[in-house]
Amino acid sequence: MQIADSLLSNATHAWNSLRISPVLPQAWMTLARFYLSRNLPWQAGYAARLALRCNPALRQLIADLDLVDLLDANTGDAQLGRAVLSNKNELIEKFTAAIVESPDDWLSWLYLARLYELAEESNTTRQVDALTEARKLEVIPGESLHWLGVWRLHAGDAQGAVNAFSGLLDIRPLRHGSMLFLGEALLGVGNIAAAQKAFTRASLSENPDFLLTLANRVYAHNYWQEAISVLQKALSLRPEHEATWLALARIQSEVYDLSGCRASLAQVKSLSPASSDAALLEAGLLGRMGDAQGHFAQLLHAYETSGNPLSRLASSVAMTSLYLDTLAPVEIAALHRKLCAPIESSVVQHANLLNDAGMARRLRIGYVTGDLHRQHPVNLFMLPVLKRHDHQQFNVAIYYTGVMHDEYTRQAKTCADIWLEASELDDTALLQAIRSDRIDILIDLAGHTATHRLGVFAMRAAPVQVTFLGYPYSTGLSSIDWLIGDRSVTPAEHAALYSEGLAQLPHSVFCWAPVDAHPLPPARPPAGPVVFGSFNNAMKLTPSSIALWAAVLNAVPDSRLLLKAPSLRDTGVQARLTHLFGQLGIASQRLEFRGPSGLAEMMQEYGDIDIALDPLPYNGGTTTLQALWMGVPVVTLTGGNFAGRMGVSFMTTLAEPDWIAHDTADYVAKARTLSEQISSLRQSRASLRKRLLDSPLCDIETYTHDIEGLYRRMWEVRCRGESTRLLPARMN
Repeated sequence: MQIADSLLSNATHAWNSLRISPVLPQAWMTLARFYLSRNLPWQAGYAARLALRCNPALRQLIADLDLVDLLDANTGDAQLGRAVLSNKNELIEKFTAAIVESPDDWLSWLYLARLYELAEESNTTRQVDALTEARKLEVIPGESLHWLGVWRLHAGDAQGAVNAFSGLLDIRPLRHGSMLFLGEALLGVGNIAAAQKAFTRASLSENPDFLLTLANRVYAHNYWQEAISVLQKALSLRPEHEATWLALARIQSEVYDLSGCRASLAQVKSLSPASSDAALLEAGLLGRMGDAQGHFAQLLHAYETSGNPLSRLASSVAMTSLYLDTLAPVEIAALHRKLCAPIESSVVQHANLLNDAGMARRLRIGYVTGDLHRQHPVNLFMLPVLKRHDHQQFNVAIYYTGVMHDEYTRQAKTCADIWLEASELDDTALLQAIRSDRIDILIDLAGHTATHRLGVFAMRAAPVQVTFLGYPYSTGLSSIDWLIGDRSVTPAEHAALYSEGLAQLPHSVFCWAPVDAHPLPPARPPAGPVVFGSFNNAMKLTPSSIALWAAVLNAVPDSRLLLKAPSLRDTGVQARLTHLFGQLGIASQRLEFRGPSGLAEMMQEYGDIDIALDPLPYNGGTTTLQALWMGVPVVTLTGGNFAGRMGVSFMTTLAEPDWIAHDTADYVAKARTLSEQISSLRQSRASLRKRLLDSPLCDIETYTHDIEGLYRRMWEVRCRGESTRLLPARMN
């Protein structure tokens, strides 16, 4: 009893000391010990983090107290950033007892304030009283509102977060971290101008560590120029900091400032010659240059030598393999399965409950994605579907794994019966949330792209699991039941290439329902030379594509080739492509390179080409539909898997079989035939757009109905216990 009283007395003294000076590491350590003695690990973790921030030399003492696991800011009280907390009532009881014993316990008062918000029957009076007490007792000005805002933001309550953070605007000195989160919350409610002001306030910090965090977070919201400026400020304060140079190089690579990226990587290598992160970015530069084979080789080497088969490098290797013209479809299939095998073997699949087995009832479907924003292809193709879902037949949940929010994200949110901000949740927490919502059919919209959560699918989060739209191939996971395709991209005879069963839509797997009209450009001059073109990224400019397009140019004298891609503003990339085409007899005067531009400008640039050339082995997807929408015919070659057959899907659905080639000679012949019709093609852009509009490629209502029909059929197969691996297309 005397020991307990001593610990309590020491804790009281520590709080009193911290109110005089909040940067006393030993006082925070005293509180950490006290909280451990009271079995309050969330509070102990917070106190230990503050102690370490005040004195990094305390790490060993913290380890000796077995507190290291609690240093992770994503554990413990981070759970207060969830929209739903299953054990909240138990925690309320526990923390209430804590403040009865220690009334000056600021942390427990603060946690109670948030828990009262989360209670099933939110007790506003108790919440306000607890928050008032917390703000009275806090030792760092504004800390209570700061954390309340952070938790609300992470839980998806952007307006609530704005309300909390706005109370900090007049606190001096300015809380730069709070301004960062306020900016993100303001983006969440659509107040872009105010968000930018908040980010600007945050950038006034002189702390290089915080500036690095700020840059990474504002870049995640697509403020890349601002992120670069913040990193440059951080480097002016701390010129020889490897992580900051790496962050700058990473952003420069992402925005295709390749020369800037090379310069930043040179700085990294001068500081750390053996940097594995720098090596990966250099591999990425090869991809930006258009050297998919070199990019793949370096990624594969990094993955195989990392000693971590669960590394997300596996997804980078898988995705890059789709660009290679040196791998056969069966080899790509085997690689995907090999890369995913460690993921599935490392987890325990949860009991696969059938939920309610009724086949005709309202189904609970869930989408897992981080890409519902502006120009991302998933948003372009999925948002129109979300807007048209039949909510009488389907309860729609969206588990949003991204951090970027814009007007399109907000539109998507209004389409959901359940919306969960999941970027801060690890796979286990996300799995629990999905299973708590009793989702019947869970749809992956990422595949192996950046925001994927394949680990959740590997653990079996729902009775039926599906991959769709975000990745033009199999995931390689056997725990995903279905891949949605169509009769062209995933014909039944290709079933062996896919780990999932094949569910076929009756028309194309993609439906073009453009958000913006994009007026047609004027007709090209009658006497101008034939201009072929491709607006696909440099990784798709494979040796096979270049050889094929050179053959087209040689078959059509005086024709030109216009290539547009973000990488092509780099003179080094231009020189490489000029050399490759030159080896095949194509003079540089016949080539035109263009770099990135805004979407509206890019769409008008389709007016500068007559005929689009589809690359191989990875076809254009969005770019092909954009070309067709702008009245440009597209020549495509039938490939060996999903990624190489998207063009076939589009042209078949458009009823243009003459634009589909079956071998390279046929491709050249079809391009030449179209070039001979150039006068009529230049005058028929409007008619091509009308045919597109009148085709199933633009019939979003029927497309949505067809998708919902596939979901229903998947559920029926599950309820009947059937083992079929093919849901063939049903024509309307």
